[in-house]
Amino acid sequence: MVLDITDGLGIRTGRHVAPAGLAAIVLGAALFVLPPHSTLAAIALALAGGAAFALGTARRANGPWWALVAGLISAALLFAALTVAGRGLALRAFGQAETCTVTDRVMIETGARYHHYGFVHTLACGSGTLTIRTDPGDRVPVGTAVPILTSDLIEPDFADRHSLLLEVPAVLGSIALTAVLVRRSVRSAN
Repeated sequence: MVLDITDGLGIRTGRHVAPAGLAAIVLGAALFVLPPHSTLAAIALALAGGAAFALGTARRANGPWWALVAGLISAALLFAALTVAGRGLALRAFGQAETCTVTDRVMIETGARYHHYGFVHTLACGSGTLTIRTDPGDRVPVGTAVPILTSDLIEPDFADRHSLLLEVPAVLGSIALTAVLVRRSVRSAN
């Protein structure tokens, strides 16, 4: 079944399709984290890259269904780790930590169809005034001094939301899972 799909799409070998899918996932994650922060383009690239990676991996493994499913799961985990944990790692690597005071907090409705609320925090810092958007669980009371991470390229965020003990294993684990899947599909092909 998987070989029929790949043959129908013109994928004769996974040697070029799977790496191209990985490149699209990484590019989508970079587009999500770095300016111009295009969420739709990032998700579109991730979906296309995930499909290409999964089909290429399944083709290299000679078409078992498990390779297709494992490729899709691995691609989704890789994109999630690179966007969520990768943002925090990039802020820690290329940004600076600063302590700011919350001067204002406004609750906003972020959902048009379903009621979902978020918060916009205004912060007074040594470098100027910053605004940070958060979910309801990340609200900080006015007057609180909080550590933040700032960067010239990446939007600032609360430092407490980015723990190195969680982000480093998440990124390394998703890369390791992808490497194991590629290695196993290559071994299946031989």
